Amino acid sequence: MGEQCHSHAPLEINFSESEENLISHSPEECKLETDSFDGIDACPVPQRGMVFSSEAEARLYYTKYATQMGFRVMTRTSKKGRDGKVKYLILVCSEITRNASDAARKQYCAARINLTLRKDGTYRINAVTLGHSHELGSHHLLPSDIDMRGKRTLDSEVIDMGVKKISDKNEYRNYLQQERHLIGENGDGEALQRYLVRMQEQDRNFFYAIDLDDFFCVRNVFWADGRSRAAYESFGDVVTVDTTCLSNCYKVPLVTFVGVNHHGQSVLFGCGLLSCEDSEAFAWLFESLLHCMSGVPPQGILTDHCCKAMQKAVETVYPSTRHRWCLSNIMEKLPQIIDGYANNKSLRDRLQNVVYDTPTTNEFEGKWKKIMEDFDLKDNKWLKELFLERHRWAPSFVRGEFWAGMSINPHSENMHAFFDGYVNRQTTLKQFVDQYDNALQYKTEKEYIADIHSSSNTQACVTQSLIERQFQSAYTHAKFLEVQHEFVGKADCNVSVGNGDGSICHYNVIEDVIIEDKPKESVVKVTYNRVDCDVKCNCQLFEFKGILCRHSLAVLSQERVKEVPCKFILDRWRKNIRRKYAYIKTSYGVQHFQPHVQRFEVLCNQFNSIAVAASEFEDTSAFVKDTLYNLKEKLEAWTTLLRNSTHVNVEKCNNMIDWK
Repeated sequence: MGEQCHSHAPLEINFSESEENLISHSPEECKLETDSFDGIDACPVPQRGMVFSSEAEARLYYTKYATQMGFRVMTRTSKKGRDGKVKYLILVCSEITRNASDAARKQYCAARINLTLRKDGTYRINAVTLGHSHELGSHHLLPSDIDMRGKRTLDSEVIDMGVKKISDKNEYRNYLQQERHLIGENGDGEALQRYLVRMQEQDRNFFYAIDLDDFFCVRNVFWADGRSRAAYESFGDVVTVDTTCLSNCYKVPLVTFVGVNHHGQSVLFGCGLLSCEDSEAFAWLFESLLHCMSGVPPQGILTDHCCKAMQKAVETVYPSTRHRWCLSNIMEKLPQIIDGYANNKSLRDRLQNVVYDTPTTNEFEGKWKKIMEDFDLKDNKWLKELFLERHRWAPSFVRGEFWAGMSINPHSENMHAFFDGYVNRQTTLKQFVDQYDNALQYKTEKEYIADIHSSSNTQACVTQSLIERQFQSAYTHAKFLEVQHEFVGKADCNVSVGNGDGSICHYNVIEDVIIEDKPKESVVKVTYNRVDCDVKCNCQLFEFKGILCRHSLAVLSQERVKEVPCKFILDRWRKNIRRKYAYIKTSYGVQHFQPHVQRFEVLCNQFNSIAVAASEFEDTSAFVKDTLYNLKEKLEAWTTLLRNSTHVNVEKCNNMIDWK
């Protein structure tokens, strides 16, 4: 996509729209046969963002519009690339007047459209001027009066709309409004530019990328600070792409990449601004994230289910990444989809039941089809497409893979609300940039408080289970409470032996549940291996969320297991792990972080000076590497002692650890 500017070079871009150099061409250069031209159908007013499948279609569209308005068209400027294709062109009103004070000077009419060739071979209107410096004709021009160029045969369906065949005029108008967002107007561009430059000065790990069009106007932007990039290393396995602000009711065309930290809180990986919502723009944004994160793609990505362009971009840029749709986003739209159907409340309740309370794919499919028959919804296009793509969103289909628990039930945290309270429909880009640090500081402080509570306090157990105590000592408070919820639910589970095959045991766990306000029994199957203490439940809560389910805990209790293997205690949810991003200096640094962040900065500078001195010779370099390796092992032992006790005698630690 166009030109790119990366953060490795200073930002010297004017975010205001560029002025083109006008080159006059005679009307003879613009002639075109118009055998297939239909001057009767109304032609829409040109707007930025309109797209044509070829140069010829763009020319014919503007000529048709000029005909109904009463003026003629000529080419003012065009430029070809090495492949011979026109890279950009400017079509203008052909009216030329003489200056009253200087008859030798020509004055061209201001009306025009600027067109740019895109990578996919289509042409997009980049700028529009509608006003004329003269009176328009009082009647439509005849086809024979129009200046054209070349012979072409055009698709009549494309000609009818100039861009796409969209039957409804309101739908077409909405399409045009959504096709292009303005970035960098009314001082917003200068504010963004100052922010990017300031961040690069304050944060040596700050990254940004800018996508420019052929007129060096900003098309798309991506950025991520050093803390967000480091957080991606710990939690970037699952990423949610929030495109809420791309709606035309928002002034900031913002896209955010969000994940989940060890407390289950949302954590930011990066932000983008998109001028349009096609697959090309999304592909550029995803490639920028990939480049920013050292070429490591997310293992799973969640997006809005409506955006086909985003789905295509994910498949192109992240071919090996699992892609699913945000369930909460789908369920929020459900009421308006079924509004007007008979027994609306009953229909909504049954749809929520089939989504949230069907553990198996077969049960989901059977109940869904029954609802479609009972409420005569077989012709509902939205629900029909939703069912065809059920593997991308339905819990019973996505539970088998790790998604960090994102959007699995109606009470889960909304990942789309990262900038909630800082961005609304009236927020401008300048206002957002001014509030950006405040938003991230609030999130950072929230995480810091959770870290302090998890490390300094102990959440009480609700059972006498040694397994619960195992999770108590390992997990953050938020995640331990989720484990406790399963221990409480274990009381509703009854274990019965199904069958066994040597060391492999198969159990049926009968759970008492409430569905639609009625008590029912749910039966799940659990497999347990007595050799390696491996347990697997077909509810797949652990696979999806990384939390052992109540059914597995019931079987482990039946087997008298006192401690679970380490693989069931994920590092992702641990409270005593040092995570790199907590030591990264940022412009929104929390005051409480300053001591260890400052120590980190001082040590890094010392290590840099050591590296400079040691790297001169192979022997000195090898000596420092060996010394640092041994030092790291001893430091880890020491920090473990300090972390596990509130009162540690330094002299005692020195005696326990051999520093020689």
